[in-house]
Amino acid sequence: MIRSLGDALDAFGSVGWLGFTPRPFLLLPLLRTGCLSVLISGQRADSGWADRFGIECVSAEDLTRTRDEAGGRSGLRHLLPHAGELLSRWRGRRLALASYGQWWPEWRAALAGSGVDVHPPPTGTLPELLVDKTRMRPWLRSIGVQTPADTVTARLDHRLLHRRFGCPYVVQQPRGTGGHGTFLVRDEQGLDGIPSGGPWLASQFIPGVPINYHGLATGSGISVAPGSVQLTDLAEGGAPFGTYSGCDFGALHELPAATQQQARRAVQRIGDALAALGYRGIFGVDLVVAGGTVVVLELNCRMQSSTWLLGELELGAGVLPTKLRHILEQHGYDTAGELLPKAPGAVQVTLRYDGPAARLTEVPRSGRYALIDSGLVWRGEGYGLLECGTDEIVLVHLPRPATVLAPGAALARLISHQPLTTPDGRAFTTRGRQTASATRSLFGLSEQQHRQ
Repeated sequence: MIRSLGDALDAFGSVGWLGFTPRPFLLLPLLRTGCLSVLISGQRADSGWADRFGIECVSAEDLTRTRDEAGGRSGLRHLLPHAGELLSRWRGRRLALASYGQWWPEWRAALAGSGVDVHPPPTGTLPELLVDKTRMRPWLRSIGVQTPADTVTARLDHRLLHRRFGCPYVVQQPRGTGGHGTFLVRDEQGLDGIPSGGPWLASQFIPGVPINYHGLATGSGISVAPGSVQLTDLAEGGAPFGTYSGCDFGALHELPAATQQQARRAVQRIGDALAALGYRGIFGVDLVVAGGTVVVLELNCRMQSSTWLLGELELGAGVLPTKLRHILEQHGYDTAGELLPKAPGAVQVTLRYDGPAARLTEVPRSGRYALIDSGLVWRGEGYGLLECGTDEIVLVHLPRPATVLAPGAALARLISHQPLTTPDGRAFTTRGRQTASATRSLFGLSEQQHRQ
């Protein structure tokens, strides 16, 4: 039974590990603890990370010199044709897989062809009801949790949907992560930007505070970690509605204790149902709080974009990170222990590029900054929350000079102990707005647009 960080590191140290992720910082707790030997990613690791964490890195962004709005997922596909050549230096090595999300069969074949022996977790494919939103909602209701009113439709008819749900309403493709494939429809013209081909999940829009909780399913039971307010409608960050733009763990404490308990009970109920299906590892639950009522939106049976930040809090408190337990549980190890009981202030905000495609000419250093007279002043190296002072901002997830930015691509991720947005996550505070503006000013772009 693995109960401590030392126990976990002994288990990780028994074999080499390959990290597979769209964005390198998503595996930061694994990097900090020296668990990974090799990192394959869609987007590039920040300058200096390979040396700091003693890993070999391969990224699609190194090849394409392009960063798009897909957050690295499309880049992993671009990397596939070059996998044999790039990975041949690891020929003959046996590596266990630590994957942020889905492990694609194409990659298994590519690695086998390069002579790299990668062992994915011996977990089976998730049931469709856990990945297809049109099937997930009925299952959630069947286990007794409240969801928005919805319907599955093969044809998007605004008049009918408006009559049923009012305006605005939400339309979602059956699969999608990070808000991709989610659309807020305010009028008939709002349907024009939705890709063709159904079916779709059409739902009542519930205005309120979007929140998220991590759960962990193990052989010994279900644990629920601290929740966070989700930033999914932060237009000032350059993202459309529904797109994940970060989270604020401290802001959750603004909600009544009874509301937090109601949310935790829903997460516990979902975890019990997942355990009955044989699932082990992390699961994330997206909810919305409206008028004292907690409504479940969807379930993610994988790591989430906030799992790494939770891991920073856990490492700081001396708690075995949930991320490490997830990897070990999926590989058949038994883990135990309490999750972090309460989260202090911890914030991440993704700042996106909102102009036409262009090439970067100047990029700031990643690391710790202070906001002084509405400008950012570099203070030193920093990789995440653990280095961040109470009055500082850490910038990570930065592209390199000469990279072409597509509209909506991530410019930087802002890390802070202090809030950068209002408690509902929908607007910047004055400090957040000044930080975002100062961060944007550190980038230089070529005047001539990049032409595909």
